[in-house]
Amino acid sequence: MKIKRMPYLFVILSICVMSIGGRAFPQNTTPDKYAPVKVTDGIYRIRNFGCNIAVMIGDDGVLIIDTGDQAAALKTDSVIKTISNMPVRYVMNTHYHYDHVGGNKKLSDNGAVIVAQENTRQRMLKEWNVPSVAGVKNPVIPPYSEDYLPKICFRDSITIYLNKDTIQGIHFLNCHSDSDVIYFFRKANVIHTGDLFLSNGFPIIDIYNGGSIDGYIRAVDNIISLCDERTIIIPGHGAVSDRQGLVDYRNMLSTARTNIEKLIKEGKTLDQVTASDPTKDLFKGGKSWLPAPMFIDVVYKELSKK
Repeated sequence: MKIKRMPYLFVILSICVMSIGGRAFPQNTTPDKYAPVKVTDGIYRIRNFGCNIAVMIGDDGVLIIDTGDQAAALKTDSVIKTISNMPVRYVMNTHYHYDHVGGNKKLSDNGAVIVAQENTRQRMLKEWNVPSVAGVKNPVIPPYSEDYLPKICFRDSITIYLNKDTIQGIHFLNCHSDSDVIYFFRKANVIHTGDLFLSNGFPIIDIYNGGSIDGYIRAVDNIISLCDERTIIIPGHGAVSDRQGLVDYRNMLSTARTNIEKLIKEGKTLDQVTASDPTKDLFKGGKSWLPAPMFIDVVYKELSKK
């Protein structure tokens, strides 16, 4: 079945690109909103494809992390060729959500090998159909055809040696979903977190497919432990950040969780918890891309079952 472009929870709202904190990184100020922005030597970020796509270039070829949504994928090759004429050898998916895998087919058709954690492939083989979140109805995403699917899958971790660097993929279970992987460019000291970190606001947690607020916080703690003060963090969405940005994000999530759990223990309903605004002033980076009620909704539903 061929996948058609469909609105998804991650893109029904406009995404603002404000950094949580830490040092500033160059952002795209060129007329072309898809133009790659250099993060460090040999690594670039492409935004406005539905998610942040990382591009690693070098003599061995090109490796990219995530492929964005299907419509933007029509531009993928031409955008990457502005920085390298080498072929795309590997596509590494951070998880299975539509705005991160929509361009898989375009890249695989051109010879790239799709790599992901095994749950990503399993989820992509099934229909995605989850309840509304804070009154926002989610579309039904049909199963993906074979040419979208990862061809190399791993359970816990994977290591790729490419372009004189070591790229480690590390799986974290039950956080944003059950398929989340970060990719750590060891020599470059760059981590692409996928949706385990969004520098532009509250995350949406896919509690219907293995996601968990507690697992999410644990995953962020683990990512922080891998960082030093010079580590560059490419989030799933939003501006490039750093270790301090991750620490601030972790503290925001932990405080929000504590506030929501306290209200649940007081016997408050979801409507009452939402009305009390337990996340007020927690996000310091401006207006969150995701309205707070949507974040509160999934956290409440998870914690109220415990």
